[in-house]
Amino acid sequence: MIVSNSTKHPVKLMLTWNGIDTPFQWIDFDAEPAFDFVLFNYSGNQSIPEISSQYHFDELLSIATEFKGSILNEVYQHYKTQEGIDYIGFMDDDIQMSVSSINLLLSIAYQNKLDAFQAAVDANSFHSFQFNEHQEQKGIQWVNWVEIMSPFYRKEIFDAAHTLIESNISSYGIDNFAIPFYQQLLGLTRTAVVHQVSMKHLRPVTDGSKVFSNGLTARQEGELVRKKILKMIKADPSIKLTDSFLKEVLEVKTFRWKAWKNLMKDYIKKRIV
Repeated sequence: MIVSNSTKHPVKLMLTWNGIDTPFQWIDFDAEPAFDFVLFNYSGNQSIPEISSQYHFDELLSIATEFKGSILNEVYQHYKTQEGIDYIGFMDDDIQMSVSSINLLLSIAYQNKLDAFQAAVDANSFHSFQFNEHQEQKGIQWVNWVEIMSPFYRKEIFDAAHTLIESNISSYGIDNFAIPFYQQLLGLTRTAVVHQVSMKHLRPVTDGSKVFSNGLTARQEGELVRKKILKMIKADPSIKLTDSFLKEVLEVKTFRWKAWKNLMKDYIKKRIV
């Protein structure tokens, strides 16, 4: 039964699609979406899905992209001048979830004024991290960052991070370095895993060893993002970051760490943290 929803939030949720298979295979349309579902055809083949009673989308983007980072960049380009969007979300095509669960997730996000958030990941599905595993006894879990598998970001944060997104193909380093860094700069740091809602990830996680057209692997791209941020901090001593953020997010283990000391000598002397 479709449950009617009278409140539609100014949220754009991208669901990726290969332009061939049936879209929304793992999305249960048990309610009307309280958001705009945007189907992103990353093959760029201009295929248009057949009208179906089993799914609904509000917008179709068909752009050939190399990998997830390229999708993030194209989404930025498409919506950068559009005002009135609160959150932009991304969902891989191998995420199993119901529309009613996404609606609940957004309701909780608005109630708690979250800046970046994700649903918890079912522990029995494929996943990379333990911090976002679903735990029924928890409600909202405050975290440093949320995973690129299915995140929601305030559009202001997403737009600001574009300087580090635009040259990134894989998306490595965007969720765990770039987004939280710009959250710090903007003062929008309410980041959470929402355990009242869970999702399943149905395919194995890639290992980051694929070489992209820029000659870099995903892991190398992630490290490049981190180093760019460290250089930005060095160039602008007005940037104030806590020791815990430097250690836990930017992976600076100690102020005596040689690589950090060489790069951040002036910053360390001033101790502007």
